[in-house]
Amino acid sequence: DLHTAVPTLTAHQKNTFASETPVTDGERVYVYLGDIGLFAFDFEGNEAWSVPLEWLPRRNWGAAGSPILHDGRLYVVNDNDEQSWVAAFDAATGAQIWRTERDEGTNWSTPFVWENDVRTELVTTGSGGVRSYGLDGELLWELHGMSSLVIPTPFSDHGLLFINSGYIADSTRPVYAIRAGASGDISLGQGSTSNDYVVWSHPQLGSYNPSSLVYGDYHYTLLDRGIMMCYDARTGQPVYPRRRVTAGTLFTASPWAYNGKIFALSEDGETFVIQAGDEFEVLWRNSLDDEMTMATPAIARGSLFLRTASKLYRIASDAGD
Repeated sequence: DLHTAVPTLTAHQKNTFASETPVTDGERVYVYLGDIGLFAFDFEGNEAWSVPLEWLPRRNWGAAGSPILHDGRLYVVNDNDEQSWVAAFDAATGAQIWRTERDEGTNWSTPFVWENDVRTELVTTGSGGVRSYGLDGELLWELHGMSSLVIPTPFSDHGLLFINSGYIADSTRPVYAIRAGASGDISLGQGSTSNDYVVWSHPQLGSYNPSSLVYGDYHYTLLDRGIMMCYDARTGQPVYPRRRVTAGTLFTASPWAYNGKIFALSEDGETFVIQAGDEFEVLWRNSLDDEMTMATPAIARGSLFLRTASKLYRIASDAGD
């Protein structure tokens, strides 16, 4: 066990005390627990190093943002109610390379290393706004206009950075598509949906828990309550509006796609297979007949890994592979 203790704090009903996703470089496994610390283990389970972290309050909902590994460094965002920060650590030793304080409240989004045609930058999201840092920790640009709680993870495709923010209680739940090379404040003016660096945006396209998805030419948003929306990824033009995947269940896991299909895993453990493209159609439903399922599946070496509250499944075209 990495850490055993009686919890002295509460967590959100959809959270645990170890919700963060580990990352590996093929030699070690790196684990970040926002309320405890940052750890490195070899594949035999031996601890290589650890960095203890101070517990900080997060609305009594716990931590969730995962570490990012890039070019021998671990990047961690620790957004909380007292003093938020982003930091880089040496993956070999655990030594802190730099740390930058953030004017930000509690959030649960994982950062993203964006390798674009201009430079490589570390993109973070938050209720205060989107902020991108150089790999030295210096702020490059920022964009205000997010929802009051942020969970989805940024990503890139078609040379654009996609940002998604959609707390269900907010009237503004935006998606932004951003081109590389920005500096300073690139926030949109009143009534504007684009500028020199915001290629397109939509004030009501963001989701609360699932990250959005770009597959082929299209940007897909899956809402927690089972609604899917599709827009042109390059222009933001609508392809099809709100289409219901199913009723009576919620979606926390992010959708994924391959082989011309989009997959959406509900909290009830049922996977919905949706035709990709400009026409919405649910093709199949596959049920695990299991307990609550909220983690986004992982894809590795031709296999799909599904994690429920108590089980781990590996699914492959040939189970003997």
